[in-house]
Amino acid sequence: METDDVNRGQRCSMNACTELAKGFLGRIFTRYGTTVGLHPLPFIAIPLLVFGGLGAGLLALDEETDMEKVYFPINSRAARDRQFIRDTFPDLSNESYNSFSPSNTGAAVSLLFYKADKGNILARKTLSQIASVVEQVKALSADVGGQTMNFTRLCARFKSKCISRGVFILGKPVQGALEAGIVTYPYWNVSGRIENLSGFLGGAKVEKGKLVSATVLKVTFILASKAPAWQSKFKSLAANLDLDDDLQATYETPDSLGVELNKGTKGDIKFFSLTITLCCTYASVVSSGSDPVSTRAMLAFGGISAAGLGILGSLGLLSLCGVKYVNIVGVVPFLIIGIGIDDMFLLMSAWSENLPSNENEQTVDFVPTILGKTFASAAVGVTITSLTDFIAFLFGTMSVFMSVTNFSLFAGFAVIFGYICNLTFFGGCLAYHGRRVFSSRHYLTCLKTKPREELKAERSCYFALCCGGAKPKGPRDDESYCELLPRKLLPKLFQNTVVCVVIVALFVGYLALVIYGAVHLKQGLVLENLVSPSSYYYEYLTLTKEYFTGQLPINFVVKAKMDYTGEAGQQFLDLLKKARTDSAINSDFERCWLTAYRSSGYFNATSSTDFVPNLQKFLAVAPTFRSDVVLVGMDIIASGCYVLSKPSDEQYRRAELMVRMRQLADDSPLPVMAFHLAFLAYEQFIAVLPATLKMVGCAVATIIVITALFLQHVLMVFLVTLTIVMIITGIFGFMYFWDITLSSITMIHLVMSVGFSVDFSAHVCSAYLMSGCSSRQGRARDAISHAAAPIFNAGMSTLLGVVFLAASDSYVFITFFRIMVLVIVLGMLHAVLFLPAVLSLVGPTGGVGVLGGDGELQPDPQPDPLASAQDNSSPPQPLATVPETTQKTSPSPSSVSATETSPSQSSVSVPETSPSQPLASVPKTLPHTSTVV
Repeated sequence: METDDVNRGQRCSMNACTELAKGFLGRIFTRYGTTVGLHPLPFIAIPLLVFGGLGAGLLALDEETDMEKVYFPINSRAARDRQFIRDTFPDLSNESYNSFSPSNTGAAVSLLFYKADKGNILARKTLSQIASVVEQVKALSADVGGQTMNFTRLCARFKSKCISRGVFILGKPVQGALEAGIVTYPYWNVSGRIENLSGFLGGAKVEKGKLVSATVLKVTFILASKAPAWQSKFKSLAANLDLDDDLQATYETPDSLGVELNKGTKGDIKFFSLTITLCCTYASVVSSGSDPVSTRAMLAFGGISAAGLGILGSLGLLSLCGVKYVNIVGVVPFLIIGIGIDDMFLLMSAWSENLPSNENEQTVDFVPTILGKTFASAAVGVTITSLTDFIAFLFGTMSVFMSVTNFSLFAGFAVIFGYICNLTFFGGCLAYHGRRVFSSRHYLTCLKTKPREELKAERSCYFALCCGGAKPKGPRDDESYCELLPRKLLPKLFQNTVVCVVIVALFVGYLALVIYGAVHLKQGLVLENLVSPSSYYYEYLTLTKEYFTGQLPINFVVKAKMDYTGEAGQQFLDLLKKARTDSAINSDFERCWLTAYRSSGYFNATSSTDFVPNLQKFLAVAPTFRSDVVLVGMDIIASGCYVLSKPSDEQYRRAELMVRMRQLADDSPLPVMAFHLAFLAYEQFIAVLPATLKMVGCAVATIIVITALFLQHVLMVFLVTLTIVMIITGIFGFMYFWDITLSSITMIHLVMSVGFSVDFSAHVCSAYLMSGCSSRQGRARDAISHAAAPIFNAGMSTLLGVVFLAASDSYVFITFFRIMVLVIVLGMLHAVLFLPAVLSLVGPTGGVGVLGGDGELQPDPQPDPLASAQDNSSPPQPLATVPETTQKTSPSPSSVSATETSPSQSSVSVPETSPSQPLASVPKTLPHTSTVV
């Protein structure tokens, strides 16, 4: 007995803390809602002026399209290594071009030719046509630095000759050799020079080591400088080639990936107008009801307008502040529209629950009181969800990826601005809606009308049906079937303990499945995924991946002055030898100036003083190595040697190779590093998972603290946390099954999912705590009855907000759509199935609740609220000063006696407000208002 008393005391204390925390915010929002109800116009006009004015900042919008800056880690190790190499090693592209050297600052453009029927690209007629195209490219000229230059003047050179790849195969001697069948593959000795034909001929057919035919030919032109004007001319030519029907061509320039990614994203912005239309339609249908007077259909436009103002304000303000727009920010409008509609449904649901059933209160004068109760009921929930979403995006700004940082800034400010607009602009719309309803005015014409029964006696039935209407008779009387059905159907699932156990068991199975997927989730941004399948560049990337498996020349760079004549030189060569033992490295290849120098006649092993002078003589006759050694006086201050990876098209494997080569260099006693330009892209493979876990972890921890402040119940906070973890794990797992990789793009969606995950579960847990039922199952049914409709309709509206993105060609939009589907579906299922099932089995019991039943399911007997109020010594808060007169109490949602409590009404007694009473004269005491998160 003593233990039961202690437990009961703890439960009551916990509920008292919950009520105290919510009561404080409830009183604030009650006063605020009452003020909005009294003076709605300023709350509509000011947001329009402020956020509409901020929209002018879009004139300063600046876009960042550089792929490296947007999607690769900021200030990564590879970026720092590249900067060191460019600052230290000379760029000799104009005289001694070195294809391996990362110090090259020029550019390369490529044409990829193939036969539509996969025929032989080496036929004489075909090669002749390709040669004609090559001559057109060489003849292209553009204004570069004030001078007209063609390819011959812009090209990179080696021994005074322009560098290109694959062009020599078009010469007549080579064509003769091909027809004679004497060309070996993949390596062919051409006049003493070994050519690797597999670098530009794909789909080769070889018989007895001799090349017979090929399917694809890639021709590459190397520029000593960027020459963007010339590149533009090249793109124009390549996009409009006049070729035979069976010969096709596609092309690549340095900016192809960034341009095509942005083109795909911008092209799909048209879906936003369709999204607005669909969301407005859905919200209007859900909110319509069947009465032209009480319907809330027009409110949907107010809710979407509030979200639109938030989007406009965010884009304008951050553009003025110099935050650059990146293509992934294009999904922000779709996201914020969904969040805004979620909050709108919560506010409209609270409005419906607080409608008076007392005819004396169904007047325009009572609108401020209803709006005060509405904000007390829903604004706390809206605040929690908006705050958690904002916190999640706030941690997103900590990312090492510019795409994530800038997206989080735009989305975070849009969430906060949307929240402000919902409390102001949409609050004012609610006030005017209430004035129209209680004035018995039609929702379209705003003309006063009569009930349908009266109009039928005067006009036709059709006229009465379209134009007749009446005020709502009580709570939820203005709700549609879309709102009523979830309240009636879902609670029935939790009447049976066996059903609850089965639901929990199914979720345990789900958790095992998604853990498997999460463990096998791939990481990194696959380049061909970023481009629309309809793009020319998608075709180029697909053919390149199919026919050409690249090899990485990895440069081991000595970063400081070193004496190569002694032990240090041998240690450097041993390091290269050890690198060649790696399973992914070609053990037969090494290109090193030190090895070549030692093997030459210029090297004198007996004299260390002659090392540098003789090296200078060696480099004069071996210009291939000139860009690999940096000499200052008689000192070698930096140098580099290369090992070559085996062919591979798996970027994940290459990223792992990068890590191993770096570790090998780091373990060496020499000041050496491993580098290749592709490491800039591979950095994301090793940075994305730690960055994601860090941001998601920090966001979850912060949200737990916020949830604890509002719920103030250990078990409830634990269940909300468990739900968040299960949802995020589910998203990771289903990303694997849906073939989505973890990248800087999907990282954004995962950070966003943290805020969404807590929204629905917090609604259910808060409603459970505030329930007036004494049994677990009763409280669970009560909670889901109150939360089901807003959760279901908010989730559906968000899904409709992104459904058109399923038809997008943009990888950014497609992944956003898929992950949003996962977030919303998993969030809804956890909120309406998992949480109520668990609460029905192990949820807290006892304490004083303030929520009634749903009018259909009969809750357990509830204690006398007046007695509870006296026991807790919680006096009602004054709302306004009125004459102290004794007034009659009549049954209503806000004035029901303790012995005649309706399950759908609050069980408290308050004085009745006379319709003739002045607007400022309202009940002296405000009944305790339930706060549903």
